[in-house]
Amino acid sequence: MATLNDSAKKSLKYLLILDFEATCGDAVRQMEIIEFPTLLYNIKEDKVEATFHEYVRPVVHPTLTRFCTELTGITQETVDEADAFPDVWKRYKEFLEAHELLQPDALDTYTFLTCGDWDLKTMLPRQLRLVEADYGLDESGNVVAPFDRWVNVKNSFRKQIGLRRYNVDMTGMLTRLKLDLVGRHHSGIDDCKNILRIVQKLREEGWDPSTAIPAAA
Repeated sequence: MATLNDSAKKSLKYLLILDFEATCGDAVRQMEIIEFPTLLYNIKEDKVEATFHEYVRPVVHPTLTRFCTELTGITQETVDEADAFPDVWKRYKEFLEAHELLQPDALDTYTFLTCGDWDLKTMLPRQLRLVEADYGLDESGNVVAPFDRWVNVKNSFRKQIGLRRYNVDMTGMLTRLKLDLVGRHHSGIDDCKNILRIVQKLREEGWDPSTAIPAAA
């Protein structure tokens, strides 16, 4: 299991807040990422330093279901005009490199943060294997750092609020924290922004992201 080392537990500089949207509906047997957003959040300065946001054209099920469009707000025209995942993935790597996040000595200065484990535990590995990506998987087909660890904000919320058995989702956390939903739920980029607001509110109440126990792929 991947873990943060002692120095990372003492102080993280960044959270990479990520929330995928994927093809869905009864006719979809192979889900594919169709929205890929990430906020690079500077913890100390409490600000978003950079944003990555692209839509992705699915290839296994290129036609979105009505359910998918109604859920996410992503239209057929949007994905038709987007690049397929390998090109988007290449640009995402370039985004990380541009902010010096893939250097070995930088890996302990940040972690991903998601609302649940699905994005990095299930969806990203599945997508990388589907396209046979030459980056992101090791020889055994397992995801590599930094994609192999993340903070599940649901767990941090439950611990901070003291709700051990509370089944919580993003809208539930917003309600509990007396925050209104901004934008559209299940829009990946809007969800990232709302997750950030949850993070900021938890920090106001004393939560330190550096002490969070990361989940692992």
